[in-house]
Amino acid sequence: MKYIIGHKKPDTDSICSAIAYAELKNKEGTEAKPIRCGPINPETEYVLNKFNTPTPEKITDISNKNIILVDHNEYSQAANGIKKAKINEVIDHHRIGGLVTSKPIFFHCEPVGSTATIIADIYLNKNKEIPKKTAGILLSAILSDTVVHRSPTNTKKDEKIAKKLSKITNIDIEKYGKEMLKEKSKLGEKPPREIILGDFKEYEFNKKLIGVGQVETVVPKEVLEQKPQLIKEMKKITNEKNYNTLILLITDLLKKDTEALITGETEQFEKAFQTKIQNNSTLLKGVLSRKKQVIPPLEKTIK
Repeated sequence: MKYIIGHKKPDTDSICSAIAYAELKNKEGTEAKPIRCGPINPETEYVLNKFNTPTPEKITDISNKNIILVDHNEYSQAANGIKKAKINEVIDHHRIGGLVTSKPIFFHCEPVGSTATIIADIYLNKNKEIPKKTAGILLSAILSDTVVHRSPTNTKKDEKIAKKLSKITNIDIEKYGKEMLKEKSKLGEKPPREIILGDFKEYEFNKKLIGVGQVETVVPKEVLEQKPQLIKEMKKITNEKNYNTLILLITDLLKKDTEALITGETEQFEKAFQTKIQNNSTLLKGVLSRKKQVIPPLEKTIK
């Protein structure tokens, strides 16, 4: 059995890519099962319900399992037990982050906006039929990760694949995309810690441990009203996890700006973005993408 899993704090792309790739593997005669290592978010729950797709089983430790990684390739973002697991494949669209294997593996990484784009393309290149439900979750993952083709990470390939999937599902991309943005914005009654860690990734640059959370919303006011509580909780998390810097990106999907809350060391962040942090906060104009617009300049400055 090969277990297909996304990163810690799984998002829609991570979950849907695992499900779709497991389905393809099983069609090809390889026994595979999608799993997750954390709770799903409201947007992902909405997508899975819409397309009547079961939520993958939660497995928190993958030691001694045959693993296929999707939507990540860094130890810091992987499930517990990753260094004791046997990694068979990686399908990803992020930077290469130091993964080490004992044998050569199939490693497919492309600079596109979503892992789901790559997986849908693999289906098409192999002339494998994409079932309507599978096309639906793959389309959802692409629209989620590219913010309905508005993110700087979006590519022509994402748009091309999304159009093909929309034809299979008979879904209007813009209309459905707006529905998804509303779901993405739902924070409910989440406490500050859950908001900070809901969509969260760790990075290590030059022996400095950086944590970066992100909230993408069409109603940023609802999040920013909790700014004092969020900063207080961020300081606690910074101490608990020994982060050099902890960042929470509150991204306005309509204005395409991000307010960044920062605790811990701030000098490198200020240098990277040529900004001044006041009261643990600064505005990043035109910033939407953690992957493309935040991590690269931060990594370059720290290194």
